[in-house]
Amino acid sequence: MMILIKNGTILTQDKNRRVIKDGAVLFEGETIKAIGQTKKVESLIKGKKLEKIIEAKGKVVMPGLVNAHTHLAMTLLRGLADDLPLEEWWFKKIFSAESKFTRRHVFLGSLLGGLEMIKSGTTCFVDFYYFEDEVASAVKELGLRANLGVGILDLETFAFKNSPESFVQFFELAERFRNDNLIRISLAPHMFQTTSRETYKKAKKAAGRFNCIMQTHLAETKAEVDFCRKKYGKTPAQILDKEKILDGKTLLAHGCHLDEKDIKILGKNKVSVAHCPVSNMKLASGVMPLARLEKAGVCLALGTDGSCSNNSLDMFGEMKFAALLQKSFFGDPALADSQRVLDMATINGARALGLEKEIGSIEPGKKADIIILDFDQPHLTPVSNIASHLVYCANGADVLTSIVNGRVVMENRKVKVIDEKKVLVQIKEILKLNS
Repeated sequence: MMILIKNGTILTQDKNRRVIKDGAVLFEGETIKAIGQTKKVESLIKGKKLEKIIEAKGKVVMPGLVNAHTHLAMTLLRGLADDLPLEEWWFKKIFSAESKFTRRHVFLGSLLGGLEMIKSGTTCFVDFYYFEDEVASAVKELGLRANLGVGILDLETFAFKNSPESFVQFFELAERFRNDNLIRISLAPHMFQTTSRETYKKAKKAAGRFNCIMQTHLAETKAEVDFCRKKYGKTPAQILDKEKILDGKTLLAHGCHLDEKDIKILGKNKVSVAHCPVSNMKLASGVMPLARLEKAGVCLALGTDGSCSNNSLDMFGEMKFAALLQKSFFGDPALADSQRVLDMATINGARALGLEKEIGSIEPGKKADIIILDFDQPHLTPVSNIASHLVYCANGADVLTSIVNGRVVMENRKVKVIDEKKVLVQIKEILKLNS
């Protein structure tokens, strides 16, 4: 069946970054069939049956956002350990709290995070956690698109006693979702302070067997870099380069502490880096050198990190902070302009996942991952530049409708795929919270 979105302003994010006023998008099943002026698109469907018409007058229609780095189930830890440096935050607070999690915690926490993403315009995300089979079950219920990273550590965790068990889960999930149209699996060695060099090598080899991406935290803190220099005599990026782990299927999170040699290495290997500005500011981890990485040829995407260190999954807020942090820290208001940041949250995020031919822009032949924002509001009026408004003015609550793979998962702020209130009640029950 066919669905028509009409009379809206279409922000295509195609190679020419076209904006189509009084535009329409027609999609059938999961695939976009046509875009253009409303009258022209309507002329293509005469005599054909439409399942649904979505009126978009006064609204902006754009690609769904791609959150390139998060830990979805950490929604259950939101606000638990604020205002601490990363090492103390993780090793002393979060690690012990996570040790009490069961599979049920991870499933419900993932449902909660998925609801937050649907309601704030994220249609595709990259996860990095434990019990990823439970995350996959939640994603299936929600109808989101996801790359689920199986966490690998060489120390005992609440989920796995050692990294071999993580590899077993990865192989099982990679096989199960080999041909899935929404879920892909990746391997996610944690960081060098918790994961050995040998485990990194093993993870890259295993990911290669399934043509998966490998993701990891890299150079997030100075302490991490100092640890690597002391133990290996090299920076994290230099170690991964020496072991031939870096390539176009490597997704690195953070990259706050990179020297010029590191940046050249990342560019040479065509890796992708997920910038997580809010988490980095909150934990005072550092600042990713966006302009230098971009100049070196690194694909730059955008992520929120987990709700425990952000404390939000709203990618509109992340876009604004990404732009402002770069301008403020490097003293140049021209850095990280709105279009560049919007690219990071859409087409670059898709490229980082190897999905740029499927999502990240609104073009015929691509998947219908689309969101619709209400621009007929005081804080979005007048409109001088749509990209600027999306980065500097809009927020997740402006998203009216979210469509993933041609399925309307939220319409007029009403989530259609799951009982939102029931999930909130279940969260309170499992955390033993008062209503």
